[in-house]
Amino acid sequence: MSFNSLFSQGNQKQIVGVSLTPGIGLEAAIIDKSKHQIVSYGRRDVAYSFANRDIQDMSQFKTELTSLISELKVAPKTQVYFVLPNVLFDFIEYPADLDNESLKTMVLSNAEEFYLFKKDQPVSGWCEVKNKLDVSQKKIVYTSFQNNIVDLIKETVNGDLGLKLIGIESAYSATLRGLSVIGELDEVMLEESAWTMMLINTNSYILFQMEAGDLITYNEVPLALKSFSMEEAYQAIVSSSSQLLANYPSSKLFIVSQTDDISADVLKREMRFDKEIIAINSNKYSKESILPVTMTSDFDVAKSLTLSVIGASCPKCDFKLVLNVMQDDPDTMTGVYLIPVNGKNYEIQGSEIDKWMIIVIAVSVLIFGVASAGLFMLKKQDEEKLNEINQEITQKQTLIDQYAVKPDEAKPAEVDITSTIDDIANKNVSAIKFYDSISSDIPKNIWLTKYYNVDGDRIVIKGIAENVVDVYEYYKNLKILSPQSDIRLAELNVVTSTGEDDDFFKDLNSNIDKDSARFYSFEISNTSIGFAEGPEDYMKDENNLLGGPPATNIEVPSDQMKAAN
Repeated sequence: MSFNSLFSQGNQKQIVGVSLTPGIGLEAAIIDKSKHQIVSYGRRDVAYSFANRDIQDMSQFKTELTSLISELKVAPKTQVYFVLPNVLFDFIEYPADLDNESLKTMVLSNAEEFYLFKKDQPVSGWCEVKNKLDVSQKKIVYTSFQNNIVDLIKETVNGDLGLKLIGIESAYSATLRGLSVIGELDEVMLEESAWTMMLINTNSYILFQMEAGDLITYNEVPLALKSFSMEEAYQAIVSSSSQLLANYPSSKLFIVSQTDDISADVLKREMRFDKEIIAINSNKYSKESILPVTMTSDFDVAKSLTLSVIGASCPKCDFKLVLNVMQDDPDTMTGVYLIPVNGKNYEIQGSEIDKWMIIVIAVSVLIFGVASAGLFMLKKQDEEKLNEINQEITQKQTLIDQYAVKPDEAKPAEVDITSTIDDIANKNVSAIKFYDSISSDIPKNIWLTKYYNVDGDRIVIKGIAENVVDVYEYYKNLKILSPQSDIRLAELNVVTSTGEDDDFFKDLNSNIDKDSARFYSFEISNTSIGFAEGPEDYMKDENNLLGGPPATNIEVPSDQMKAAN
C-alpha cells in the first residue's frame, strides 16, 4: 500500500451524507468541514411507510437516489454514509466481563423480540454509554434495521452507483451528532454538563437526555399531531413533556422540529423550561439553512435541510455516539485520524488500515520527519552527527518491524498429528460443556424432551415450557455456560396436548390444569433448522440437516428429562 493511498491531505476525503426523513424526503449533502459549509445539497421525494418502517417503493427509491448522486456530480468510489428513520432504538445493560461475541448474541436476541423482525433478521449497531444507576454493569445503546433494507442500500450504492457505502445509521444518533457538527454543543461538551434534545416528527416527539456526549435516557411519546388543532398540538407537547424534563434537569434544551405542524420557535415560547432554549426548524418555518449552502438546485428547499443529513455527512467528529450497523463490515470507515507531517495535517481513514497498524504508521511518520531533517542537516553537520541520525532511524525501523503485519507462513503439506489430536479433544470438551450446561440451572417449569450433539459443536435442544420467560432465561444460562458457542433460540411455538408431545402431557403433575394451561415448545440450536425427523432417519440420510456424512456420535437421551427442583 503506497503512502499516498493511506493519507489524504486536509479535508479532501469526500463523504456524501444521505438521509431519508418522512415528510421531508431523501436528502444528500457534501460538507466542507474546514469552511464549515455545505458545498452541495439536493433533495427528492421518497415515500416511507410508518406501519412497516420500510421504504414504500423500492424502485422509486433507487431512481431518486441515482438522480441525487448525479445532481451532486459525485465521482465513482466516493464514500457514502446513509441515515434512515428509526426502526428500533433501545438500551441494554450487561456484565462487564461479557465477551464481544456474547454481547452480539444478546443484541440480536433483544432485537428479534421486536415484531418487525419476526420475518426478517435484524442488523444492529451499538455504542457504549455511561451507566449512572449501576457502575458494576456496562450499558450500550443500540439500533436495528431489517436485513433486506440494508442489503438493498448496499446493492444500490455499491453495485448500481459504483460508490462505496461505509455506514448505515439511525436518524436519532445522526441528528444528535448534527448538533455537534454545527457547533451548538461546544459549550456543553466543554463543561460536561447535562442537556436535552426534543426531536418532533409527524407522529411523535422524542426527548434525549444527555450528559456531554453520553446518552443517559430517551423517551418517545406518540402524538398524532394532525388530529389536534394548531393550538392544541402545542399544549399537548408542553403538558406531556413537563414531567419528563423535570426528571432530568438540563442546562440547555434544543427543540428540533421536522414537521410543518409545529414551529420550534413558537413551541420555545410556550415551553415550561427556565434555562436556555434553542429552536431549530427543518420545515416550512425555516428562515435560513442550518449551515450555509453554496450549491443546490433549490435554495428555498435547502433552508429546511435536516440535522440528520449533516450528521450523515460527518460520521466521525468529537461526538462519539455513532450507531453504524455496518460496524463489523470490513469496508466500513472505523476511524479518522489526523497526523501532523511537516506542518500539515493528514487524514488516515480507518477503512484503509487496520487499527493495529496505527502504531506502525505513526512511527513511520516520525521516521519520515527524522529522515527529512537529517537530509537538511547534511550540509551543516559533520559525519559524526549524521551517524547518530542513521542510528536513530535504524532503531525506529526495528520498532516498525516488530509491529508490522507479516504474511501468513506457508503451511506444510503433511498432516499435523498434534493439531488433529487437539482438534478432537477440543470438540470433546465442547460436547462435555453442553452436557453439563443442559443439566444446570434449568427453570422449574421447563422440561427437556430431546438433545442432539454432533461432533461437539452442532447442537439441537428441544423442550416444553409453561412460559416464555423461563425459555429465555434457560437460553441465556446456556450461553453463559458455553459462551463460545453460536447457539440461538431457533423455534418457539404454542402447543396443545395432541400430537408428538402426548407422552409429556400424560406425565404432568396432577395439580396442573392440562386442558386450560398454555405450553410452549422450543428449540435451541446452532443450525439453520432443527431435526425434521427422528435421529434414526438422520443416521440413514447422508444429506442430513446438520450437514456432512452420517454421524456416529449423536447423543440421544431419554424422551423425558425432568427439570431440576
